[in-house]
Amino acid sequence: MNKIMKNTITILLLILCCQVNAFSNNIGHISGKLILDDTWDRKIYVSYLKTFEKEYAVSNDIIITSATIDSLGNFKIDLKKVPTEWSFFRLHIVKKGVSPNSLVIGSLDENFMHLIAKQDSEIELFNTGGRPIFSNTKINGADHMKTFDYIKKLSNYPNSIDYEKSIIEKEFIKEVVSEKLKSVADTCKHPLVSLYAIYQIDFQANYLVNPKFYEDYLSKWENENSSYFYSFRQKFHIVEDDFSNENTIKHIIFFMSVVGFITVGVLILFKRKNQNINQLSIQERKIFDLLRNGLSNKEISAECNIELTTVKSHISSIYSKLKIKSRKEAVNFKI
Repeated sequence: MNKIMKNTITILLLILCCQVNAFSNNIGHISGKLILDDTWDRKIYVSYLKTFEKEYAVSNDIIITSATIDSLGNFKIDLKKVPTEWSFFRLHIVKKGVSPNSLVIGSLDENFMHLIAKQDSEIELFNTGGRPIFSNTKINGADHMKTFDYIKKLSNYPNSIDYEKSIIEKEFIKEVVSEKLKSVADTCKHPLVSLYAIYQIDFQANYLVNPKFYEDYLSKWENENSSYFYSFRQKFHIVEDDFSNENTIKHIIFFMSVVGFITVGVLILFKRKNQNINQLSIQERKIFDLLRNGLSNKEISAECNIELTTVKSHISSIYSKLKIKSRKEAVNFKI
């Protein structure tokens, strides 16, 4: 019995050791070699960026790990603090004496690069020693970064051209690049790389022009529940609300405009009618009132004590001034 117990315990210990070993083997790393001059601090930092809106955010709170760069430029970053799902990161270094949360953007001293990775990633980085430090960095173990780098170069292309002050040409090229980025996003199979391409477009404005593309895109990735897609979907709720509000406002303005035009038209019509009425002489006004009350020409002649021919003459003048043609119109004429 003791022998059976011993064998059982041995087997359980072996299984436990295998599981621990398997777990430890699932922790990846980012390693490589950076050629640096003496102005740089010998440390590389990793920032975890939870949404693409925070691509250039700077804070000590988002730096999740770091590693030392040896005298030859070699480094190795353990990824045990990195999420198990695909996530967006920034690697950066700083000059000596500068705070670790310092970021230099858009110059020869630019000090960072972006990376999409997860906890079990095995990635190698090698720079060329040029400036900026991370320009033309060779990346091994992350094929999706080829598409990512292509997206960055494509999105930067409109700003790299001398347009000779031609705004129209610049807008045309930006539109072409925007369509190309949408094509990359549509065909890319890596969810975060695809979404990154969308973020290089002014997608909230573009949605109003081509909503079907974005509706299809959201449907395609509806099962993606990362913080990146959550933030993206929230943007579209805002756009749809703004679009709905904008349409409501447009409808209200249109309705008020129609009411305004009708009101003005009615006022003008009444004003013209009043002006026409005012053109009638005192005698004509009296005859017109009798006409409206249904009196015949003879009755009007007797009522006004004037000749029948005079009545007819006055009626003809009234019709002309009021632009009517019959007694029926006279009766229906609104004053």
